Amino acid sequence: NRRAWDRGAWEAADTPNRCLSAATACLHGLTEAAVLAAGYAPAVGFLHVGRPLSFVYDIADLFKFETVVPVAFEVAGRAAKGRLDEPAERAVRRACRDAFRRTKLLERIIPTIEEVLSAAGIAPPDPPEDAQPPQFDDLDPHADPGARAKA
Repeated sequence: NRRAWDRGAWEAADTPNRCLSAATACLHGLTEAAVLAAGYAPAVGFLHVGRPLSFVYDIADLFKFETVVPVAFEVAGRAAKGRLDEPAERAVRRACRDAFRRTKLLERIIPTIEEVLSAAGIAPPDPPEDAQPPQFDDLDPHADPGARAKA
């Protein structure tokens, strides 16, 4: 009917709202990981302000309608038809994971941040003298996506 939910009464929200909230939380988690890994401040937002994750929300919104909104409504639709054998929120988390892998979202977030921040044509500052390079080699690009070590 509309976007409405109460943190204190999660079960009172309808299934589409719970699915949207769960999907958005997944996106925010992945986006926060990318923001932190790239060394940006998650609280320094442009559109969202005054929150510890304002910048995360700004960046996540760039991907929301491409990734998690369709997933949330697809799962909510299946739930409405009784086609889920697990709680809708769990189905949403799994579907988001699959959508993130399929769209290679994690690989796209940091370049998108850099593109957004360079839109004004201002060159980014040089890294500090004591900045350290990555301390590990890239994994075999042909390895299983969940691989953590070279085969």
